[in-house]
Amino acid sequence: MFNELYQYLVLHRQVSLPGVGVFQLERKPADLDFANKMIQPPSYTVALHHGNEGIPAKQLNWFADLLGIPGAEAADTISRFTAQLKNEIVNGKKMQWAGIGTLSKGLAGEIRFEAELKDSPAGEPVPAAKVLREKAAHTVRVGEQEKTSEEMIEFLQPAEKKRSYEWIITLIVAILALAFLVWHFMQTGLGSSTGNQQRVQTQQGAVFTETRL
Repeated sequence: MFNELYQYLVLHRQVSLPGVGVFQLERKPADLDFANKMIQPPSYTVALHHGNEGIPAKQLNWFADLLGIPGAEAADTISRFTAQLKNEIVNGKKMQWAGIGTLSKGLAGEIRFEAELKDSPAGEPVPAAKVLREKAAHTVRVGEQEKTSEEMIEFLQPAEKKRSYEWIITLIVAILALAFLVWHFMQTGLGSSTGNQQRVQTQQGAVFTETRL
């Protein structure tokens, strides 16, 4: 029966044994270890809370389905197991529940429970490193509207971006124009002047010849 009780305890975090008490699987949340910069995983401990509570209907139905028997028979099975367990403890016998703990008789005759599953970590520690995300967008409230940080940067600095592009474009155009002028004079400017001089010399030569005759 201990195996079935263990399954129910793990699934539902608690299991009731009439006359013994309620075993609860208590969870300690994950903890941040600042000194070692680690995040410690959550841990689990089983504790016994004494009381005379009966078997909850949810637990009873689960055991009936697991054992394949009617609910009334499941209740009798659990009650007989609990009564035998309590009787052996009262007579001084230590009862070992594998993976959970040990049940024994206390000095005042009460049932004493020593947990085996105590502060058992559910995983491994992980490093707690701070992550810096450059240019990460976040929401900024402007009046009645919400805008992202990227939208606000574009809104506040449009003129500066435009001016930076304009002078670059102007410089490129000026360089291209100057290069074109240099190329044009090198290709056509000198050739045109030489041609004019040749025509003038020819005309002068013709006039000189006619004068001599």
